[in-house]
Amino acid sequence: MTVLPPLRYLSAADVTAAMPPLAERLELAEVTLRALGQSAELPAKIGVHPRQPGSLAHAMPARLPGPADDGSADLIGVKWIVGFPDNPAIGLPTYHAQVILNDARNGLPLAILDAGTITAQRTAAVSGAAIQLFAPQHLGQAAAVAILGAGVQARGHLPVIGRLLPGASVRITDVDAARAEALAVEARSTEGIGEAKVVPGVRQAVDGADLVVSVISFGPDHQALDPRWLGPETLFVAVDYDMQAPAALAREALFIVDERDQFLATRAGGAFAGYPDPAATLGEALRDGIARPAGRVLVSHLGVGLADVVFASAILKRAEELGLGVLLTR
Repeated sequence: MTVLPPLRYLSAADVTAAMPPLAERLELAEVTLRALGQSAELPAKIGVHPRQPGSLAHAMPARLPGPADDGSADLIGVKWIVGFPDNPAIGLPTYHAQVILNDARNGLPLAILDAGTITAQRTAAVSGAAIQLFAPQHLGQAAAVAILGAGVQARGHLPVIGRLLPGASVRITDVDAARAEALAVEARSTEGIGEAKVVPGVRQAVDGADLVVSVISFGPDHQALDPRWLGPETLFVAVDYDMQAPAALAREALFIVDERDQFLATRAGGAFAGYPDPAATLGEALRDGIARPAGRVLVSHLGVGLADVVFASAILKRAEELGLGVLLTR
């Protein structure tokens, strides 16, 4: 009988310790985006519907072919994420997620990784691609940035903002004032960020902003802002679907998504009511060199399982080199 090798389990602390540096994370995001619509294989998110309003449970499988004919360089895996918006009230995180990686040649499970940190860092890196492509061209050392929401995703975006918009002035708003202030304190110590302050509401945050990053918590109640509050050249990066970005903004801006089929499937499921079809994807913009037009740009990235698999594979490699994780017998 064949003795199977152990399965490596990486906790949240292990994943954090093995996370690639920021420059590599930005490169991994670009690899992911360029592959979407080309060599990568992934379906739209497969979901079931828990009872709690606004909750979700999604499976996100993905495969990225590599250069070797035997499949040894292929990446294959799945992310499983469940979110319950009422969890913080009972002391639990809103989201719970894992990534499972398999050997693409024989299907052998290789590792299980806690995906909370992966989700935050791959999402911020994809936002970084959007910033590099579509931030207003006049930006210099004093870019005005609004962050709507002060949770895990917001924290993940701070290093990206500091690296790509050095000297940026950040305004933060959140329904929890203490959480917003804690994020502002972290932002002030983030390399590249010039200053950070808390403002009382969305309008004060987005007024005159060159970049808006919307990362509020999902839930049944949308908080759509008025597009008239935005500047004429604002780049609006929506990580939270249409929780803040209204359909009116999508209709008048250059509207970009991370993956077209997933967006269309999500819109058919009831989200993004009134949104037009996207003009392009981030991958198309990278591959085809789409120039930033005059006016506003809205980038909505729903999150794709391919990014989780690409990031998890890089993390697993580093974890093996560092001897991190727990080896589970089969």
